[in-house]
Amino acid sequence: MESLYRKYRPLTFDSVVGQQHIVSTLEHAITEGRLSHAYLFCGPRGTGKTTMARILAKALLCRNAEAARAEGASGCMPDGTCEECELIAEGNHPDVYELDAASRTGVDNVREEIINSVNFAPVRGKYKIYIIDEVHMLTTAAFNALLKTLEEPPAHVIFVLCTTDPQKILETILSRCQRFDFHRIGNEDIAHRLSYVCEQEGFDYDDEALAIVARHAKGGMRDALSTLEQLSVFGNGAVHADDARSLLGEVSDQILGEFSRAIADRDVAELYGLIRAQVEEGNDLLELTRDLVAHVRDVYVACVAGARAELFEGGSEQAEALAAEAAAFGEHPADRLARVLTVLDDAALEMRGASDVRLVLEIACTRLARPEADLTIEALAERVARLEAMVANAAVPASVAAAQAAAPAASVPAAAQQPTLISGARAAAPAAQPAPTPTPQPVAAPAPATAPAPKPQSNNAAQVAAAGAAETSAVEDAGELQRKWAEVVERVKARQASYAGLLLNARATADDGSKLTVSFPAGSTFAIKMLGRADTQSVVLPTVCAVFGRRTVDY
Repeated sequence: MESLYRKYRPLTFDSVVGQQHIVSTLEHAITEGRLSHAYLFCGPRGTGKTTMARILAKALLCRNAEAARAEGASGCMPDGTCEECELIAEGNHPDVYELDAASRTGVDNVREEIINSVNFAPVRGKYKIYIIDEVHMLTTAAFNALLKTLEEPPAHVIFVLCTTDPQKILETILSRCQRFDFHRIGNEDIAHRLSYVCEQEGFDYDDEALAIVARHAKGGMRDALSTLEQLSVFGNGAVHADDARSLLGEVSDQILGEFSRAIADRDVAELYGLIRAQVEEGNDLLELTRDLVAHVRDVYVACVAGARAELFEGGSEQAEALAAEAAAFGEHPADRLARVLTVLDDAALEMRGASDVRLVLEIACTRLARPEADLTIEALAERVARLEAMVANAAVPASVAAAQAAAPAASVPAAAQQPTLISGARAAAPAAQPAPTPTPQPVAAPAPATAPAPKPQSNNAAQVAAAGAAETSAVEDAGELQRKWAEVVERVKARQASYAGLLLNARATADDGSKLTVSFPAGSTFAIKMLGRADTQSVVLPTVCAVFGRRTVDY
């Protein structure tokens, strides 16, 4: 049985999906007779580079298209049915050479298969077309051997170079080719093509399943068709959304919304429960993290750009739901959402090589829900913002409430206070003072009735403000210390990058005005030893003094 991506490979320019800018340019070049001797097709995998090269060869060698152009008829698309087109599609045409540079990388291969045969005339048609796939795999010597032939080939030769990594191709080769960049195919175009294939194959399908396959393909038509074929086998000729999610590890928007709201509410227990549910269902946590990044990105767009329906695939309904999620992130949702995206993206990168991907995701969620567990500048800024909000609302944080409970009740009248045990010298002083003897006072006439004196107001708000200001000041001092230390590292890096590498894992932990204390993680003996050398100190110590003032440094 032939694979779907081979069975439904485009045979003419009309059947190419999502690369109209390239199709139009090549059609005009063929119609007007303004062909280049070398083309470079580059772009992501599965976007049609090799297919477009074969269609170009068909358009140049197709008998019907050539006859139509000779008669002045409009259009130059190959019909795909003549003998020349069929031979090219089968890979048996004597004038079309397809070379795999990934398996033939050496200079001997280039000399044997290209240079020695390029001067011979075509066998059947007007042109000889060389299609070199994965051309970036050629060695430098092979490129140099091909260079002269590529620069001045015979008039009947056309080169088409295909690659997914044009950065590895020599500049001298790039300058001799017309470059065409293949774009990732849009999800809507992929879904439309998949529906056509399903109708041709008689598959029972639903649109949601095709949308999931299109998103999972990430712009590659070949990947989409391969996944569709796998789903059709999995579902016995049916392609449904539940099967697609089960097979591809796709997480529903509802689950992603629950993750987003749990992060907004700082509910660590809920986040751990959601992660556990995904593990028990056998879903890929890396795919979950990537889907969550994409979802939070949509929430961020709705927060920054507004709930505009044209920005989202789901229209106005999805835009309103995303805007509601963004509002749950507090007074400054854009800043929090930006940090969520950064932390989750770093977690996705770390999960690729981690031995326990679940632990990586759980730590990332904990950092997002509890900024006090994170030691980055962004987390400190978020903590300061929370403290400012609590002070403004006169809310008592747990630490302040504990301090109030431990402190003596200052607001209770002296006559109602009971004797208390106070340790240390501070208890001795009050105990040594005798109780004052009341002095008799002359009896005076009763004073006229007046309004009662106002009761002293509760000082809870003042205590909260003072405690919050003290905690905020401490956090700000810690943040300023880390900002200065980061500046020291950047200055040292500008002077001597190797010395800055010794300081990357270090953190400034204390500064008493004369001595700066710098701490290292366990296992940093080599870095501390190198920082003790005279040549290293000659760079690091002046930089510290320039930022902090005159200091000694204690590692």
